[in-house]
Amino acid sequence: MHKDGKYAGAVWILSSASLFLYGTLVLFDQRVPGVEELVAYLASLSGAYIYGAAFLSIFIEGLYVVGSFFPGSTLVLIMTLLSQAGGTATYIATVLAVFLGWCAAGAVNIIAAKYYGVRMLQRETDPDYRVVDRAWATWFPAFRANYEVAQVAEGGDALRVFFSSLRVKLLASCAMLVCLTLMGLLIDIHNVSNEEGVLGVFVVATISFIVGALKIRKYVMRG
Repeated sequence: MHKDGKYAGAVWILSSASLFLYGTLVLFDQRVPGVEELVAYLASLSGAYIYGAAFLSIFIEGLYVVGSFFPGSTLVLIMTLLSQAGGTATYIATVLAVFLGWCAAGAVNIIAAKYYGVRMLQRETDPDYRVVDRAWATWFPAFRANYEVAQVAEGGDALRVFFSSLRVKLLASCAMLVCLTLMGLLIDIHNVSNEEGVLGVFVVATISFIVGALKIRKYVMRG
């Protein structure tokens, strides 16, 4: 299990590189949709289209690496804020769609990581590995996807990792319901720029890189 830290570190660094690439493409206007374009499009959606779009957006965003090239968190934020105009029922249904889509993405991450670990790396579950929620550090979709894959890569039991992730996502979704209700009163979503959206992407990418670098450093020092 000595190499587990290296695998987990690589998981975080790969995600960081993907986020930096996406943010750079948006910043230099390389035909990648940014916040301004997303607001204009999503404002035209209504009813069941919002629920489906919310589910699909967070599902793609919640996928490891793949989600780094898709502005899912931004989409979900915008759609949820816009859904408030449809009333309380529409707002809550949108948040529920986000929760279900996020859980589905987590299941795909964990199953894929387990399959890769067993079939490609010839590794089994470590019965001594302790699955920890770390809700405060991994509630953001990109961090949660990285953490799901990293835990399985380190030998965590897939089912325990899934239920741990489920708890964190439930807490995060409830917090989102409250926070976005307040944000809807304070922020005019139509005035958010692409540059502001990219700043958030770069912050997440930097944190992901630091986490990965620390894990690899720990692995090297142990070697």
